[in-house]
Amino acid sequence: MNRRLRWTVLAAIVLIGASALLLVQQSNTAAELPRLTWVATAHQLGVVGYRDPVGVVSPDGRHIAYSEGPYVRVVPIGGGSSPVLPAAEGQVRHLAWGAGHGGALIAEDTRAASRWWLIDLVRGTRRPLFGDRTEIQGATGTPSVAANALRFITPSPDGEWLAATAAGAEGPQVWRISADGSRGEVIRVAGRVSAPAWTPAGDIACVVTSDGRSRISVPCGERTFETTPELEAVGPIAFSNDAESLFFASPNERGMVDLWTAERRTGRARRLTAFDRDTYAPVAAADGTVLFKTQSYRTFVAEIELASGRQHQLATFQSETPSYDPTGRVVAVTYGTWRRAIDDANYPDIAQEIGTVASQPAAGPATAPLAVIADSISEDQAMTWSPNGRWIALHSHREMSDDIWLRPADGSAPDRRITFLGRGAEVGWPRWSPDGRTVLLDGASPGDGRSVMFVIGVDQNTGEVTTPLREITIDGIDGDLQHGEWLGGSGQIVAIGREAPGRHVVLTVPVTGGTPRIVHRFASDHDFPGLAASPDGRELAFVQRAPDGFYQIYRMPVAGGSLPVQVTFDPSHKSQPAWSPDGRRIAYTVWSYLAHFWTLDGM
Repeated sequence: MNRRLRWTVLAAIVLIGASALLLVQQSNTAAELPRLTWVATAHQLGVVGYRDPVGVVSPDGRHIAYSEGPYVRVVPIGGGSSPVLPAAEGQVRHLAWGAGHGGALIAEDTRAASRWWLIDLVRGTRRPLFGDRTEIQGATGTPSVAANALRFITPSPDGEWLAATAAGAEGPQVWRISADGSRGEVIRVAGRVSAPAWTPAGDIACVVTSDGRSRISVPCGERTFETTPELEAVGPIAFSNDAESLFFASPNERGMVDLWTAERRTGRARRLTAFDRDTYAPVAAADGTVLFKTQSYRTFVAEIELASGRQHQLATFQSETPSYDPTGRVVAVTYGTWRRAIDDANYPDIAQEIGTVASQPAAGPATAPLAVIADSISEDQAMTWSPNGRWIALHSHREMSDDIWLRPADGSAPDRRITFLGRGAEVGWPRWSPDGRTVLLDGASPGDGRSVMFVIGVDQNTGEVTTPLREITIDGIDGDLQHGEWLGGSGQIVAIGREAPGRHVVLTVPVTGGTPRIVHRFASDHDFPGLAASPDGRELAFVQRAPDGFYQIYRMPVAGGSLPVQVTFDPSHKSQPAWSPDGRRIAYTVWSYLAHFWTLDGM
């Protein structure tokens, strides 16, 4: 293993531990500091997928529940074992302790036919939260809302009601719904609304963004809660059981968010934490325990020379999704702080930009991008050059979309959106065909929402769209195809998909569609791992778990006939391989994604 890479991995591990254990309270005296107790760590199962494990404390303050991808863990605050609970079909993005459901957990399953479920902790079973109900009927004069359209469902203290958000024609709405889903009503709010929460008195509070200011509104849509000092609010939010205090996150000067508390009566606010990463998502129990989490997301791009096995770190700054330029001398990367704050205006604002670094850097890894390609206010990531180097296609969330944008490589004209799949389409990483005529991408099918492969014709000389976006029909595949590459020429593609929870497939198919040829099937909980094809189309590089438990880069012939061969061996997770144009190197992402859960005691 390359010595520089080995020490970088070790330094990253030390840094993760240090950031989780060292608090620098710059504005509070020692007497004011809350007592912090580490409770649990959630291990994320890969990059690019939803990077936000959720955690909630039980109403009695004795247990926490948290998610790891499709799995839900429930452990005593003081430590202990977790019951075996049914895995979700997709990632669990939201949890709430169901006060009116016998202690069951409300969980969001992002891939199931019913999005919302009740998990019975005693029996280890689950059932749909709303039974067979698919629509929530609104009050008189209020339209109904699809149950699967609801987000951030939160039960009231008495368990009689649920608060949730849903996308409306004029932006996000807040809904107040009976616990059985038989009726509901929309709460009218001026401005963008998010993070619904219940006060102990049974009012719904929320975060409202208007005129560029995000403030807590209690009750939601009626009054704005002002703090001293004046602070922006980032949800989720929580209220103490005595209703005297509320807890929320607020941006700091480092571009992250810290956890704060404020007195309900006076508005006087006090910062509680100053980790080097995002600190947020408070949940309060009746006994005064407050649970929150910190992010420890670390990624950097590296490269391996296939002949020698020598590895090079390409960047010391946080980076991922590598792709080579046509010469092979430059690698494009997604970079940024990965600060995650739900911002519906910028859908979502994850602080990701696109830049470049050198391949085989003679002077060591880059400490900053050589060039900045895209740095819009919203998420930008994962670009590809046209074969002649004149044009760049990239993924962006600008204009509240999830689409592919095109720009001249020299920046001589503004970026232009060329796909219109829209918000929530989860468009992936574009790849330009070797003949320069077509861009390949994955995204949500307008028909059933599954992730499928698309192509769009684009002239690499003029940047003009020559043929409209077209879905590649692939027979016999019911799962989600998450990434595709061109296979040697411009007539065949290779794609990787998720056939079922924990089961991946690699296949080839003509770009015109048809019956695929299965190249490889393997077990993996790492969603969105990426895929690479050698320039001659004879070999594939992909990611699977190695015997040591780490996700590593493997290679195998497209024709089959031999087992995959492990390429990387150092003790760190890998993802997103990209093959160099000369076939001699593979770039990839090294990652560690953790969420640490803590309690604030004596609040």
